[in-house]
Amino acid sequence: MRSGSKESDETPTGPCTQCGKPGIVSVNRQNLCVDCWYKVEVTKTLAFRLQAISMNFAAQQMDDITGLGGMAPTPRIQVPDIPKGPFILNNIKLDNSIVGAINTGNVQTIDVSLTVLEQAGNAKAKEALKAMTEAILADASIGPAKKNELIEQIAFLAQQSVVAAKDRKPGLIKATLTSLTLAAQTITTLAAAWQAAEPILRNIFGP
Repeated sequence: MRSGSKESDETPTGPCTQCGKPGIVSVNRQNLCVDCWYKVEVTKTLAFRLQAISMNFAAQQMDDITGLGGMAPTPRIQVPDIPKGPFILNNIKLDNSIVGAINTGNVQTIDVSLTVLEQAGNAKAKEALKAMTEAILADASIGPAKKNELIEQIAFLAQQSVVAAKDRKPGLIKATLTSLTLAAQTITTLAAAWQAAEPILRNIFGP
């Protein structure tokens, strides 16, 4: 990225100067989108981490050589964690209010699989899995534990739907399909989505 003068966090007036996506912040007179700004922050954090680790190591060596604890500056410099990346979904609609209550990794797994299904020309499977996922995520009557359990099952089926048939796990697939069938009998919001998805998934995985 091009360097400029003093950093700022002004509101950008145009697209990201690096990739063309909508800009959300201006840094060194460059408009950056969420992804590119995140990369800048990670780069800065990594540089500081290296400096902090080196200084802490040097301080410890000073104490070890002199044999006199406390000669080096204390407390040691706190090494910051690397910033977490933005939670971005391309296919699934998710209310931000429930992000902290679910396993977002499983949701992202489903989202990636949906993209692969679409690219492979299997739009029906994509829409079926998407509808099931969104129905579960939006249902406030489903507790966090049960919601995560169901999302994990859908994530597994989504993954299995995009791998080669020889690499699939038929025993686990069968058990997961059975589990979702039972869940759809007691969860109203899931019932309609499962009714549409079940024949499509069974066609993918076989009887």
